[in-house]
Amino acid sequence: MLTLRVDSTLIPGVNVPITVDAVLSAVEPVLAQGKRIVTAVRINGVDEPAFRESGVLERVLHDADALDVDTTPAGEMAASALGDALRYLPELSQEARGLATTLRGASAQEAGPQLAPLADNLALLAALVHTADLWARQAGLAPTDWLGDDVAEIDRVAAVLTGAAESADWVAVADALEHDLTTALASWQVRLAEGRAQLHALQSAPVA
Repeated sequence: MLTLRVDSTLIPGVNVPITVDAVLSAVEPVLAQGKRIVTAVRINGVDEPAFRESGVLERVLHDADALDVDTTPAGEMAASALGDALRYLPELSQEARGLATTLRGASAQEAGPQLAPLADNLALLAALVHTADLWARQAGLAPTDWLGDDVAEIDRVAAVLTGAAESADWVAVADALEHDLTTALASWQVRLAEGRAQLHALQSAPVA
């Protein structure tokens, strides 16, 4: 039989052959009841950081194999993701202000292409917060609005930026970056900070 350990606890009776995907599919619903998330997998002592990819999931395990699964509380994961988002937000605001300054100068045409990377970074930040929201719900936090009004405002500003950039109105782009976008990001930062505080309170609350 496969040697399966979850957080160093031996799980007996796992018949082989079996894929990594099948093992995780059986284990994760049980872990979810305890509000825990799989965060690391090792096969025969070797870390598999890409364990969610098909090349690892489809791997077939046999009697001689050992699979170690490490988990982390969902609330801890959500708080960590929000912490990352809160660190990135000021950097994005600074990036927007710096780009606005450049767009008001003589090199506006050259700075225009820098809007795309900024948009990509905003999308990545939204994806990070979305993941944090999913983990927070799994941890038992009431439904949140971390991706609500603030992200809608950022989307509105993005549309303004796109229109102004297409018409090469770099002054309008600079104004939207320096004022509208940074204001929306600051508001989002406040909301996410409140969410992280709620998560910390949830994690420190006594278990009934």
